[in-house]
Order: sequence, then C-alpha cells, then structure tokens
Amino acid sequence: MSRDHALIALIDLIYEATLDNDLWPEVLIKLADVIGASQVSMTSRDQRADIFKTLSPRTDPDFLASYRRYWRLQNPLWQRTISWRVGEIYRLDNLVPRKDYSATPVFNEWWRPSGRGLAAAGVNLLVEEQFSALVYFANRPGMDVLTDQQLRTFNMVLPHLTRALRINRRLWEMELKHVAATERLEAFSQGVLLADASGRVVRANASAKAMLDDGSGIIFDKGRLAVASGSELLQKMIVSCALTSPVRGSPGGELKIPREPPRSPLDVTVAPLRSKIRLTEVPWIGVGTPVAIVTVSDPDIDRRRRETNLRRRFNLTAAESRLAVEILKGDGRAAAARRRGIADATAKTQLATIFEKTKTHRQAELIRLLLDAANAQGTDE
Repeated sequence: MSRDHALIALIDLIYEATLDNDLWPEVLIKLADVIGASQVSMTSRDQRADIFKTLSPRTDPDFLASYRRYWRLQNPLWQRTISWRVGEIYRLDNLVPRKDYSATPVFNEWWRPSGRGLAAAGVNLLVEEQFSALVYFANRPGMDVLTDQQLRTFNMVLPHLTRALRINRRLWEMELKHVAATERLEAFSQGVLLADASGRVVRANASAKAMLDDGSGIIFDKGRLAVASGSELLQKMIVSCALTSPVRGSPGGELKIPREPPRSPLDVTVAPLRSKIRLTEVPWIGVGTPVAIVTVSDPDIDRRRRETNLRRRFNLTAAESRLAVEILKGDGRAAAARRRGIADATAKTQLATIFEKTKTHRQAELIRLLLDAANAQGTDE
C-alpha cells in the first residue's frame, strides 16, 4: 500500500474509532507505521486527582505498569508540555536539551529500554484546568533525527485526531445525559451523584451540587468525592462498585457523615450503577465512566421541607408544623416534646390544634394524613 493510501486508511480508521473505542489501539499502531516511528502513545493526566492514563499498544505492558507506578513522576517532559498551545507540535528538544535528558535515570532505565530514542515529537490534544491529553511518537534508539516527512505526516493527521477527540466528547456527553435522564437525577429532592471508579463526580443534580458547595459533609478532595472529616469509607464504597467480584460483601453500602452540631449527619447510600446504557472508558477525553450512584439525604432539609408542606396544607403555625414532623416519628407526644425542647403540656395544646386543623381524632389517623402531606414534592422553599 502506498503512503498516501495508508494515510487515507488511517484517517478513515480514526473516525471509525469515534464510534468504536476498541479501535484506538489499532489507530495508534497504524499511525506509527505511517509515520515510520517505533512508538506512538496517547496519554492523559488529571493533575488534581492524580490520575494518569496511557494507551501505547507497542509498549510492553510491564514497562507501562512501571511507568504508571514510578517513572512518570521522574519524567521532566510532561510538566513542560502543558505550556504548549493545543495543536502545536513540539519536539523533545523543545522541552529538555538532549544531553540533559539522555543523562536522566528515566531515559536510561525506562525511555530507551522501552524502544524510544531522542527523536520524538508530540502535540497537546486537550488542555483545560488541571487536565491534559496528548499524543506523541518516538523513533527507535539510534534513529535520532526526525525527518521532514515524519513531521509533515504527523501534522496532516493531527486535525483528524483533535476532531475525533471533540466528537468523542460530544457523543460521550450525549450518552451520559441519557444515563442521567434514565436515572432521573433531577427528580430527586435528595442529592444524587454519578461517580467513576476513582471517585470523580461525572454528574450531579442540583441538590448534590448545593451540598458540595456547602462543604460541611461531602466535599471534593483532589478532584474526588470525599468526606469532610477525612474518612475513606465513601471512596472504598465507590471503588467496590467498579469491581466485578468484590473481595468481601456486596458492592456499595450506607454510611452517616457527621457534621458540626446542631446539624444532623448526612445519610449516604452508594450503589452500583446498573444502567442499560454502556459507556465505554475513553480516558483521553477527560471524563470517567460512572460506576456508582451516590444518594445523599440531608435530614435537616427533609425536615424543613416537611414542615413547609404541612404549614401550607393545613395552615399550621411554625411551632405546630415542627411538632407535627416530630410526631411522624411515631414514638408519641412526650418523646416529640422532648426533642422539640418544650413542655408536655405545650405539646398537648399544640397537638389538639393540629387535630382540629387536620380534622382527625386519633394519632394513628393523624400520622397517616401527615405522612402523605409531608412527603409531597415540589413545595420546597
């Protein structure tokens, strides 16, 4: 096959990969062949969450594993790529002088042994906030000159790679919106979040965003969903939802997240996301595949919503509605009065008024009526 035909076939394959992410390794292999390079890699890095992903089908898997674990932190190249404009080709020489890079441990113990020489070039496909994605190629050791033909070919392919990335992001967002609509995130008065296996929030409804902004129970810590008190239990529950065979027990779980008194603890439930829509992991577009649905309930907000509903429905006073919400717990007037910090005689008087306004006569009848009214949706203040 001629170089022109090989280039056309590569470009066709790039656009096929936007619809089938399993084709990306083949794209990189063909890109290496067309350029005449030893190695081609697509790499992404989320600095805030310290997540590094790389797709390098010609590199030994053990070498890649050692790079993720250790050598990426020793490599001076990547921190210097972020300053380059998206779409602008840079060479290894633009980042670090060759004589300096060839003297580093990462070059001698990882870069060169993995089949990468000093003739290398790359380009940023995406740089936003603390996330970046790039593609680069390298000649084999000893072939230390980048030819004009190699750079021209790389430059011809780049617009198609960047366009494919934009298409990937757009399609992924459309699929995610479908997942969010299927899960009816905004229909819940509680906070609902979709999280990926690393704990990054992929989607959150308005209530969850308000809780995160409040920062008193659940927070972002280095880009991940976390507990303000520092407990790692929430992250462990989310990770368990990504495992096909959990080591112990079932995936997900429930926990209470304490807050400063007098605020009540948040009630959190983590469950695997069993969506019928399959979202494929595409690490270089800067978003993760949701694996867990996290529901967060704020008892204080729920209580205020119930009080508001009861005041509106039965024309109760604020004090009466607060007592009515305590009565709903079903342990009697005296217990409700203690929680409210009022005398039993006061509670008795207020309860008599509540019976009159609701046209009920017994506490069981009252509780059934109040439950229906208190849980009504769409009346939040």
